[in-house]
Amino acid sequence: PSEATIIVGNWSLSCSKPTELNIVNSDGQQQSTTLKEDLPGFLFESNRGTKHSFTAETSLGPEFSAGWSGKKTKRLVSKADQTKQKIRKMARDIYEHYFEVAQATPRGIVADLANIVIKVDTAIKKQAKSNSSSEWKEVLRSALTDLSELLHEESNVSAYELNSSGLIQCFLKLFGSATSQDKTMKVQKKAAKLHAARLAIIKEALPTATTIALVKKLLSVLETIEKLPVYLYDSSNGGYGLQILTKRLRFRLERGPGETGLIDRTGRALKMEPLATVRQLERYLLKMVAKQWYDFERSSFNFIKKLEETPVSFNYQSDFDSEGLIYWIGTNGRTVPDWVNPAQYGLVVVTSSEGRNLPYGKLEDILSRDSNALNCHTNDDRRAWFAIDLGVWIHPKAYTMRHARGYGRSAVRSWQLQGSKDGVNWVILSEHSNDERLGEPGSTATWTIDGETSGQGFRHVRIQQMGKNASAQTHYLSISGFEIYGQVTGVCEELGKAAKEAEAALRKARR
Repeated sequence: PSEATIIVGNWSLSCSKPTELNIVNSDGQQQSTTLKEDLPGFLFESNRGTKHSFTAETSLGPEFSAGWSGKKTKRLVSKADQTKQKIRKMARDIYEHYFEVAQATPRGIVADLANIVIKVDTAIKKQAKSNSSSEWKEVLRSALTDLSELLHEESNVSAYELNSSGLIQCFLKLFGSATSQDKTMKVQKKAAKLHAARLAIIKEALPTATTIALVKKLLSVLETIEKLPVYLYDSSNGGYGLQILTKRLRFRLERGPGETGLIDRTGRALKMEPLATVRQLERYLLKMVAKQWYDFERSSFNFIKKLEETPVSFNYQSDFDSEGLIYWIGTNGRTVPDWVNPAQYGLVVVTSSEGRNLPYGKLEDILSRDSNALNCHTNDDRRAWFAIDLGVWIHPKAYTMRHARGYGRSAVRSWQLQGSKDGVNWVILSEHSNDERLGEPGSTATWTIDGETSGQGFRHVRIQQMGKNASAQTHYLSISGFEIYGQVTGVCEELGKAAKEAEAALRKARR
């Protein structure tokens, strides 16, 4: 021990320089840690003599940040502080180079909105002076005519421009008739009279199309300014500033007392991205708790009713277009805007050579229309297959398949598309040998089917693998998208009956 060295047990703390502190453990085979005044972190030297520098993710505290030697040196900055400074500088640059310039020279639309606001304010003031004068009426008509021209094209005015122009505040005065309760009855009657006169001009000068467009724009303004409170809790492990945007918000659902019309999801937890809007959350929750069209009896589905009335033809236009049977079923006969996977909600039934569980993915994934292919395949089985109980009778004319996510080497090469009336006896609809049209993950291809168009048609279709896949070594059957086209002649009863029988037969064969 000396003035420059302190020994505590196996630890030795020494200062070779006024701005350095070396920490060595005698049991550590000469491994040392060095703290430097000008380093926001530490140096680690191994017993082999190699040195590694480590920078602090957060501040090491005022002692290390300000230095300890007494002489004036630059203040150390941690990675978090450096990021804050960088973001602050970038924000300032963006504001100075873009926002200030845009504010100084507004778009013509913004100037037009400002003129409309001025006209409306002028009309209100002139009306307050003389309600019987026609001058304020002409000014108001002119303002509403200008607004109609601006809102004629939906893309002309953005929600931000409408919100920042002052038009909303101006219209609150125009449409409103609020008067204080403290005002005399005479003043209140006069305000109501002025309000009625303004409404008469508005009804006369504002077309219905403009009114609808204005309401839509106001709704979009509300959606952009609606916010959930986000609290930045002070914690030792960070969570400051923009870091909060990397963490999802957690919610727990609870059904309100006395509510009977919604599905009870009490206790269910969900996560939401911090930048999601209240409207998006509302739409998502609505799908969870409100009964959707596929939650009712099968006989109530629109696509079932249409098929019971008359045969429907599905003609191929492009891979995974909106003209196929699977898409038609998933949109309830194209009566709803959002497609749902029919196999996920029991609208069709998918089975496989693996039973209910696949080694990767879910059975419904073979019908996926996601923008990115999913990882969905069977085991390495020579006779691997996927089958679909369509629940309808069809004379198939064409079908489309998409290779799953993963490797191009697992793409299907030799297979049969088979059809069946009962899910037990199968006939070949289309046969392929060393067909290389599917390659990279997510690749798609369509094949035509030549067959009879008379009679009832087929209810079941099956993709039966007949040889090794693109690897020429394995038999994994990888599919993440399927669509079929043709003429549907009618509806079947007891959806999934054949699937249950096939599953029972598969269990029996395994036993």
